[in-house]
This record gives sequence, structure tokens and C-alpha cells, in this order.
Amino acid sequence: MVRGHDYPPNWAVLPGAEVTAELTTPNWAKRPVIEILGNRQGLLSLGNLLMWVCGAAADLETFSITGLSFVHARSSLSLIVVQSLDDQERAGRVVRVDKDQQFEWRVHQETLERMAIGLMCVAFYPYDEGGDHTHACRHADSDAELFFAATNMK
Repeated sequence: MVRGHDYPPNWAVLPGAEVTAELTTPNWAKRPVIEILGNRQGLLSLGNLLMWVCGAAADLETFSITGLSFVHARSSLSLIVVQSLDDQERAGRVVRVDKDQQFEWRVHQETLERMAIGLMCVAFYPYDEGGDHTHACRHADSDAELFFAATNMK
């Protein structure tokens, strides 16, 4: 695992980045949803770090989204990214690993790269044109869905 004074790299996090992560059960979903909500700087920073994870794949086994300094998890939610080489994980899958609010996002590197770019697009997309969110992990075997959305976009 990559460790050191620059883990994760602070140069990838923009000033003013703010993200909240919460496990919810909205009426539109068939299973729990992990909502990751952030301002432009927060979503762009998260996209930057996910792209960095893809580049550091050989040295990085896991990466905690909820452990980032600018991500504020509600309650005891834990979300860890686990890169998988298994083609069955290509679409990505969220697995409940312990207790009620600890999850692993098992995802293939190519899918993680697409998700990172998707988050960057959400951060840059004009607010009034409806590009303020993206979904991940709609795999039938997932224990939860991931929903990323922008807040305070004006």
C-alpha cells in the first residue's frame, strides 16, 4: 500500500472542497444508496483522487473515500475502493463487509477511470442543464448503489 506524507496527494485536492457521504434508503431505490454529495471543488477533487488511484494501481490495494479529510461521513459510514482484476467486477459492485455501514466498492480499473472522469464532468457541467449527478454500481449483486451529486453549484 502507498504510504507517506503525501498520501493521498494533497496537490489533487482543491481549496474549499466539501463532500458528505451518507447511507440512505430513498423510496425510488430497490436497495440502500450511498449518497456522495459535494460542491464543485469536492467532486473534482474526488475525481482527481480516483484517477490517481488508477495510476497507482500497482502500489495501491485499497483507498478510503470516507477517510479523506474533505469527506464528511454521516454516522459511521465507511466506503473503501478495492480495485479488482476480475472481469465480473467490471461494472463495479458495492459489498457490505461489516456491521451495517461498512462497504467496499469493488471495481475494475477501467470502470473506476470512467467514474473519475464522470465526477469531473459533473463538477464542470453547467448547473442549469441537468448534469448535476451520476450513478455507479447498479449491479444486481450490489448491496447498495452509489449516487454522486453536486450541491451548491451556483
